[in-house]
Amino acid sequence: MRKEKFLLRNGIPYFTLVKGLLLFLATLSINSCSYHKIQAIPECPPTVSGGFVVVSHTERTSQDVMDQVNMQPDYPGYYDYTDMFHSMQADAVGNGLAINLIAHDMVHYTSTDNNGNPVTLSGLLVYPWSVWKTLKAPIVSVDHGTILMKNLAPSRWKKASYSDWKKFPEMAVADMLCLWYGWIIIMPDYQGMGDDSTENHPYCIRDRLGVATADMLQAAEDYYRCGGNTYVSWDGQAYLYGYSEGGYVTMAAARELEARDVKLDGVVCMDGPYDLSGTMLNTLLGENPFPVPYFLPMMLVGYNTMYPGIFDYSNALIEPYRTDIPKYTTGFYDIPVVNGIMPPDKILKKVFTASFYDSLRNNNSQAFQTMKENNSYLGWTPKSKMLIWHCKNDDCVPFGNLVAARDRFSTLGISNIEYVEWPAVDPDPSGSTIHVSVAPTAFIEGAKWIYHHSK
Repeated sequence: MRKEKFLLRNGIPYFTLVKGLLLFLATLSINSCSYHKIQAIPECPPTVSGGFVVVSHTERTSQDVMDQVNMQPDYPGYYDYTDMFHSMQADAVGNGLAINLIAHDMVHYTSTDNNGNPVTLSGLLVYPWSVWKTLKAPIVSVDHGTILMKNLAPSRWKKASYSDWKKFPEMAVADMLCLWYGWIIIMPDYQGMGDDSTENHPYCIRDRLGVATADMLQAAEDYYRCGGNTYVSWDGQAYLYGYSEGGYVTMAAARELEARDVKLDGVVCMDGPYDLSGTMLNTLLGENPFPVPYFLPMMLVGYNTMYPGIFDYSNALIEPYRTDIPKYTTGFYDIPVVNGIMPPDKILKKVFTASFYDSLRNNNSQAFQTMKENNSYLGWTPKSKMLIWHCKNDDCVPFGNLVAARDRFSTLGISNIEYVEWPAVDPDPSGSTIHVSVAPTAFIEGAKWIYHHSK
């Protein structure tokens, strides 16, 4: 089970009594062996980002992570998170990389809020540690997908009941990446999530999400560069990795970091809604039911927050959606509630007024142009190595998102991007969406790509 405590001095965690005793006994039994000596952390010099402030600390073992994975369904004959755990374990053991001990630090860092003003954002730092030596590892930003509840953001997961881990398995993915590949994992909560509870989450707003993620990566680099952690040191490599909204955020963060001249060793974007004004808008305004209706309320609240004059509820929505969408899409109501306020037949265009629907269909309207400006693949030329991975029959984030990005980048003559068109898959036995069912496959494929490039 989880063992939680707080940092007490200079960012160095005290071990639990049992771990301290084990360390003492180990030092007695291997007199001639070299082991990791806990040393005082030097005073961190001023940095560009301000680094991290560590708020709390938790330690986990491989059994803790396995228990967490076991909260997810295990379907024989279907690739799921249990299969991912064992696949990565086999890679690690075969290459002598097994860690078995990891730590979670809830951290604060400086970024900007929805208005561009300085704000303290929260996130999670996950790192491997050893009692024998200081490990070296790359930093991988695991950019999470859609979360409706503020209290299920990465920095808050360890405070949730174990039953809540079923709702969002990306924490298990982050732990596995750290446990078996030995990576330093950072997970930004983003604006409006975690400790930033007073503002709305800027869902699918390229600039805001890109900045929050870029700021956390730079804070992590500064934290390790100045010796902020005695258990693991940064090897100089940095990667971005995300699925679904996380794929969108990853592409947006890559753009932001490259504009800052921050070196990235690889970027992994998986099944993300990069093409908001094309593929996604056509899907949302179509005649067919949309399997996850909450996507539209999340987007409308984010866009109303950032562009209140253009995405004004009174002009955009008919009742009862004009009242219910802002009322229930606040970060305090879960998926069933938000889905329940949408049209019963899941045809999402029914929430719009006729005039606003027409404006979304008009390429010259402010609403359309605003969505186009937030397409994550437009307006830049990627310099970093990138993997864009997409399942061909994704039913929530259609394959056209990959096609749009590929067509755009190909016209620029870019050769540093790999595209993977994953074959169509069947939904898992629970009857879940394809988007949810194929996620473990995406995560392992993206992880192996980073693993290959980081060696």
